[in-house]
Amino acid sequence: MSAGPKRRAYYFSTRDLVLIAVVSAAGGVLSTYVGYLGNLMNKAVGVPFGAGQWMAGLHVFWFVFARAAVGRTGAATLAGVLKGLVEMFAGSTHGLPIVLVSLVEGLLVDAVLLPAGKRPSLGSMCLAGGVSSASNVLVFQALYFSGVSVGYVGLMTAFAFVSGAILGGYFARGVLDVVSSARVLNLDEEPEGAGRAPSFRVISTLVLAVLLAGGAVFYYTQVFEPFWTGPTCRVEGMVERSYEYRPIDFEDDSVTVTAELQGAVTYVPPTDYTGVPVASILERAHVQEPAEKVRIVASDGYYAIFDLDDLADRPEVILVQDEDTLRLVAAGYEGAYWVRMVSRIVVCADD
Repeated sequence: MSAGPKRRAYYFSTRDLVLIAVVSAAGGVLSTYVGYLGNLMNKAVGVPFGAGQWMAGLHVFWFVFARAAVGRTGAATLAGVLKGLVEMFAGSTHGLPIVLVSLVEGLLVDAVLLPAGKRPSLGSMCLAGGVSSASNVLVFQALYFSGVSVGYVGLMTAFAFVSGAILGGYFARGVLDVVSSARVLNLDEEPEGAGRAPSFRVISTLVLAVLLAGGAVFYYTQVFEPFWTGPTCRVEGMVERSYEYRPIDFEDDSVTVTAELQGAVTYVPPTDYTGVPVASILERAHVQEPAEKVRIVASDGYYAIFDLDDLADRPEVILVQDEDTLRLVAAGYEGAYWVRMVSRIVVCADD
C-alpha cells in the first residue's frame, strides 16, 4: 500500500505567523506611548534628548519576544518589518525611515540569536536586546547626521544598549516565562533554564507589566490625540476665547520664512516654510494676564515651552501644515523646539 502524499511543511506555521503579526501590531501601536515615556525621561533630567534612550529597549522587546517564542531565525526580522509599517501608518513622526530602523533592529536580534538555538538563554536574549536597541542611535545618525560629537553618540548608544538588555531582553524572557507557565503559549521546547525562573524575575516582570499597562491606559485616554483628526489644534489656557485653530481660517495671516533646523540628531539646511505666526494665533484667542508662557504640545505628549513675550517679538515662529498634521517651525530656536504633530497651544502663567 503506497503512502499518501506528504504534506508540505512551511518554515513558519500559521500559529507562528499569527503570533508575529499580533506582537508586531502591538509594538507598532504602542510605539507612540514608548516615545512619550522617553520624552518624560528627557524632561525629568532637564534635557530635550538623550535620556529617553533609557526607554529604547521597549521598542525591541517585541522582536526578542517574537524570536524566542517562535523559535526560528527570521521571526524577529519579520516582526521588525511589520512593526515598522504599523508604526509608520499609525502616524510616526519619522515616516518611512522608521521601517528601516525596525528592520535593522529585527535583523540584529536574529543575527545575535542565530547560534542560540530554538530557545535562547536569558544571557543571549539580553545581548540581543542590547545590540538591537543600540542600533537605533546609529541608524538615526546615519539618516540624520548633524555633526553630533562622537562622545555624545557613544553615550546615547550606551544608554540604549543597557535599556535593550533590561527592557528588551530580560523583560522579554520574564514575559515568556510567565505566559509559558500560564499555558498561554504552548512551546514545543522550553527555553534554557525554564522551570526554575527565580521569583524575582517573575515578580519584577509582573510589576513592570502592570505599570506599563496602567501608564498606557492613562496615555491613550488622557494624553494621546489621534493625528487623523486633521490639521487642527486647540488653543486654550489663560485666554478669553479657546478655539480650534485651522490653517484655512488664517490664510490672510500666512507668511513665508527661511529657517535652519539644528538639532541633536537632525539637521535641515535653510529652507523656506509658509505658515501662520504663533503670535497671530494667540492674538485671536486674547491672552489674559498674568500669562507668561506658551506650551506647544504634540499629539504624543511631547511639548516645548516658549516665553510669551518672545513669541510676540518673533513672527518667524510659525505653525505650518505638514501633510495632515501641524508642525511648529521655530526659527532661531534649536531643533528640540520644532514640535511635530502639534495638537494644543496652551497659554499658562509659568512652566
